[in-house]
Amino acid sequence: MNQPRQGGIAIITVLLVVALVAIIASNMTGRLQLIANRTINQQLYQQGLWSAIAGEQLIYKVLEQDYQDSKNSVHLQQLWAREGVVVPLDEGMLELTVQDLHSCFNLNVLANEPSGGGGKQYAVTPEQQQFAALLTALEIEPYLVEQLSSTVRDWIDSNTIVESSMGAEDDNYGSKQVPYLTANAPMATVTELMAIEGMTPALYRKIRPFVCVIPSQTEMAINVNTIAVEQAAVLVAMFGDKLTLSLSDAKSLLGSRNEQGFSNIKDFFASSEIKKLGKLPTDLQKQFKITSDSFRAEMTFTIDQRRFTLTSMFLRDDKGTLAVVSRQFGDIE
Repeated sequence: MNQPRQGGIAIITVLLVVALVAIIASNMTGRLQLIANRTINQQLYQQGLWSAIAGEQLIYKVLEQDYQDSKNSVHLQQLWAREGVVVPLDEGMLELTVQDLHSCFNLNVLANEPSGGGGKQYAVTPEQQQFAALLTALEIEPYLVEQLSSTVRDWIDSNTIVESSMGAEDDNYGSKQVPYLTANAPMATVTELMAIEGMTPALYRKIRPFVCVIPSQTEMAINVNTIAVEQAAVLVAMFGDKLTLSLSDAKSLLGSRNEQGFSNIKDFFASSEIKKLGKLPTDLQKQFKITSDSFRAEMTFTIDQRRFTLTSMFLRDDKGTLAVVSRQFGDIE
C-alpha cells in the first residue's frame, strides 16, 4: 500500500523540482536579456555621443572657416547656415543644424534694470517693451502680452521684488501644488519658459521659434543679416512701441537684402523701411549689427530608429577665439 503512495510523492517532487528549475531558468533568461539590452543601449549611447561630438567638431571647423573668410560679416550664405545637412555614417546618420543666437530675441536681456538704477518698482525697461512688441507681433492677446513681459522679467532679474502688478516672484510659485522658486538669474535654456507664470504649451510653441538665450550676454544685439524673413517679428520687436515698424515692412526689408546681406550697418539704416521711422536713438542703433559671436548647434545621431541629440553653444570672444561653452545631452525640447 505504501509503494504507490511513495511513487506519487516522488512524481510530485520531480514536478516541483522541474517547475523550480523552469522558474530559475526563466528568471536567468530575463536577467540575461536585460543585461544584453543594457549593454546594447550603453554601446549605442557611446556611439551616439562620439558621433555627435564629431559633428560638433565639424561645425567648429565650419564656423572657423567662415570667420576666416569674412571676419566683418555673418550672413545666411555662409557654410554654417546650410539647412538639412545630413552626414551618412557606416552605422546610422548624423543631422546637423546651426542657429545664430543673434537672429532671435535673447530673453536674458530682460534682466537689465531701468535706466538710472534699481529701486524703480513698476518701471518698464526698454527690453521689456521690445519683448512685449514681439508678443504683439505674434498676435498674442494684450492681457497675456502684459503678463508674460512682466513674469519673464521677474524670473530672470536678480531680485525678489515683483516689478509690476502682473509680475510673479517666489510667493506666487511657492504656493503652487508643487512649489518652487524663481531662478533670479539668466536663463540657461529656453525651456525655462514653461515654468513661468502665464505660460502654456500652446504659447510656448508659438513663441519658441523667435526667442533664444545667451547665458553670458544681457545686452541686446541683433544681426540684421541672419534674421530669416519668417522671423521678421524679431526685427519688429527691436523698435518697441515707440517706433513702430510694421510686420510687412520688416518682411520687405529682410527679403530685399543681397544674398550676403548688408555689407555694412549703414546700408541697413539707409533702407527706405528704416528711414521712414525717423531718427533712431543712439542706444537703439547700437543694438543692430552684421556680425555674430554666439551660435547654437544641434547634432542628432540616428540608428535603428533610436536618436541621440547633443546641443552645444559656441561663443567667440573679443580676441576672435571660438570655444564650446556648454553642452546638453538629450532632446530637451
